[in-house]
Amino acid sequence: MSPLRVLPAVLALTVALAACQSPAKKAVNDEVKVAKGVEAVCAARLDVDAAVASVNSLTAQSTIGDAEKAGESLKAALSKLEGAEEQLNKAEVKEYRDQVQLFQKAVQSVTKDKNLTLEQAAEQLKDKAAPVVAAREQLAATTVCVEIEEPAAQDKAKP
Repeated sequence: MSPLRVLPAVLALTVALAACQSPAKKAVNDEVKVAKGVEAVCAARLDVDAAVASVNSLTAQSTIGDAEKAGESLKAALSKLEGAEEQLNKAEVKEYRDQVQLFQKAVQSVTKDKNLTLEQAAEQLKDKAAPVVAAREQLAATTVCVEIEEPAAQDKAKP
């Protein structure tokens, strides 16, 4: 069998296995991705700091080549930082989504036990809500949301 025919089957199997992962496993994987993303952002920030220091160290005696080298170094470091921040943001969104799914499953489980009091149900769900809150706070810390006000109805009617 040719490798080109096997590749689609392997890809389909990989996607199917990934889809079958439990929400808890996905959440753990996403937490690891967030941690790695933070590491990558921090490393990229250090590279940017070093590149900025290189640019700042240019003097009147520096050559055009020195300036070009410092500029390229800064450009590469900023590009690396941008990519790391983008990956971190994606990982944080996935982690939040997976924590919400875990909480929803806990809610479904609690609602099936009709003998629980509201207090007992709340106690069971309290521990399950903490990771959702933490993931939301983490996402909110890196996401800037701006509310856009809709113009009043009479403002829309004006030509």
